[in-house]
Amino acid sequence: MTNITRDEFETVKELLGSAARYAESAHRGLDRLEMMQQHSQEQIDQLIGAQRQAEQRLDRLEMTQQRSQLQIDQLTVKMDQLAEAQNLTNQRVSTQIEELAKAEKRTDQRLESFIFESQRLITKHSESIEQLKGMTERLDGVLAYLIRKEGRDE
Repeated sequence: MTNITRDEFETVKELLGSAARYAESAHRGLDRLEMMQQHSQEQIDQLIGAQRQAEQRLDRLEMTQQRSQLQIDQLTVKMDQLAEAQNLTNQRVSTQIEELAKAEKRTDQRLESFIFESQRLITKHSESIEQLKGMTERLDGVLAYLIRKEGRDE
């Protein structure tokens, strides 16, 4: 039963050759797959490295953002304090302006009173001066009369 004919031998030889070619092709395919897997692993490693760097950058960015938020909060507090101080200053200035306006009004009233009294006194003195001029003229007349009368009596 083990008589193999030449045709069968050729067929087996062709099958073995075909199987060997298939095996070599599969081996080359495995080599390519292995190279692709290595390449993929390298890319994954690079991506992992890039991801770590991105995470580190994100951590630094988060810290920077926290510092910035803290500074913004501090500036907000300072601005609120400055606004409150400005309000107090404005209130003080307004109060001082009101006081100055009242003082100015009192000064104006006193000045008007002084001017009125000065004008009244000037008018009174003018009247007195006019009266004195009249008296002086009469006394000049009386003196002239007395001088003439004395000049006649002598």
